[in-house]
Amino acid sequence: MCTKIETQPKENKMKMKKLVYVWNDLYNSAPKLYIPYTKFDIGFSIISCAVVCILRLIFEYFYIHILNFNPDTYKTIESAAACASITHAILLCTGLWAALTSQPYVPSEKIDKAPKEYQNAVTALLQLCTGYMFYDAIFMFRSNNWSLHPDDTAFLAHHFVTTFYMTQTRILGAGHISAMGLMFTGEATNPAQNGHLITKFGIQLTTNEHSLFHALHPYTELIFGILYFIFRAFVGPTQIVHITYDLLFTKKGRDNVSLKVSLIWVAMIWGIILGSYPWTMEALEMVSDGLNVKYDQRWDYGPRYEL
Repeated sequence: MCTKIETQPKENKMKMKKLVYVWNDLYNSAPKLYIPYTKFDIGFSIISCAVVCILRLIFEYFYIHILNFNPDTYKTIESAAACASITHAILLCTGLWAALTSQPYVPSEKIDKAPKEYQNAVTALLQLCTGYMFYDAIFMFRSNNWSLHPDDTAFLAHHFVTTFYMTQTRILGAGHISAMGLMFTGEATNPAQNGHLITKFGIQLTTNEHSLFHALHPYTELIFGILYFIFRAFVGPTQIVHITYDLLFTKKGRDNVSLKVSLIWVAMIWGIILGSYPWTMEALEMVSDGLNVKYDQRWDYGPRYEL
């Protein structure tokens, strides 16, 4: 006599962090707006862009009307932009950390293997970052009388590459972990970098020679220098070597992402990390200077920052 053995499908035992569920709920609460004739949702990106735009305007009001900084200098506008950027980075990085530590780190992994809540959370985080990129591009033009300033070209190129990468991972349903990992290490230094920007402009904008900007500036410059150098000289390259290996030299990587797409991704991420070399060396200079700041109160930032 043969006994029929019923096999039950294996449950997905992925242990998700609480923040993953928060981002899932946020995504489910947002209206779904699809690109015409597709099922590609951009609703969360649009909402994210709008929210960061509002934050930026609030920070501009704070600097101009509360701190009484000069509204006609680009230093004031950049300081407000830095506050908006820090807010975005903190929200994004906490979410990314929860998502990245909820699933094994396989850069080329397919997302359909994860629970729906995780998929929604990842989509929300990728769209949040995409929305920020659009906000930043819009305000770059706004801050330059709706024209492109030459100094912004590199930033716009970075935003295009980042958005292209994130969008492709969503379309392919694979590689989201590589995108989130790169986003995390890229944004991890953001609070320190923009904190340094705030204090270096603050010591020139304030009329109080004993302000908090003056007290904090030597430390923000040193902390930024240390973190930026570590992440760009060691963490970033190591991470990109691993992503390159996974995409190009593992069977799973080649199965999940086509060779053509992988080569494009690898070229883009190596281009970004190598392109940061001048800033990495500058960060090393800041570290070697200790608390003797490079960007002091007399520093000339060029014509764009003059009245």
